[in-house]
Amino acid sequence: MPQSKSVEPASVHSRILVPQRYHRQPVISRLVSRYGLTVNIKAASLTSDNDSDGWFDLELSGNPQKLTNSLSYLQGLGVNLLELAIATQIQANQPSLTFPSPTSKQSPKDSAWLTNQWQEQLQQWISLGQTNRLRLQLCVLKSYYQEPIISELVSRYGLTVNITSPRLQPDTEDDGWFDLDLWGRTKQLYSSLSYLEKLGLPIWLDLSSVYSDVYDGLRLR
Repeated sequence: MPQSKSVEPASVHSRILVPQRYHRQPVISRLVSRYGLTVNIKAASLTSDNDSDGWFDLELSGNPQKLTNSLSYLQGLGVNLLELAIATQIQANQPSLTFPSPTSKQSPKDSAWLTNQWQEQLQQWISLGQTNRLRLQLCVLKSYYQEPIISELVSRYGLTVNITSPRLQPDTEDDGWFDLDLWGRTKQLYSSLSYLEKLGLPIWLDLSSVYSDVYDGLRLR
């Protein structure tokens, strides 16, 4: 009985523009969960509180047919595929555009709701019966630029990840910053935060997502 031939994984580099109406949708996360791709974000710029499109430079790896299907999915959403690089051949859909400069400082937001003591706060959150959503800020150190960190949160821990405000410049020496919404079971969320901590990546838990539905008007000291 002849054995089926294994399909060699393919890799695609793509610069995309995500329309503002999809800023609250886990578009990147679905490329991992729906199409089984590994997605490494090489650069990203999106501000959640304005009407501009979100920019992403993506490295997509996986089954060639699923890669094709994922690009069709993006185009079906109205995502603009500015450039594709397949086997090092650039296919520009329009004249190359300069990646936008960051609009905010590369540091955690100044907010009384942010804390880096996530373990204690998460335990309190669990005790209150909150079990499905966390909002956080993640600093991706420049030494991890070649690692698909956010893709791992989806594929390894089964989370749905929405990137609400990324700031990562291409070919830069600076760290990257990501505001993330994580959706999943309590164990998945805890394991994913432990994974990020083991990598040495700074995490700031946004406690407004933890307590706002439980205690109206709660203020942290």
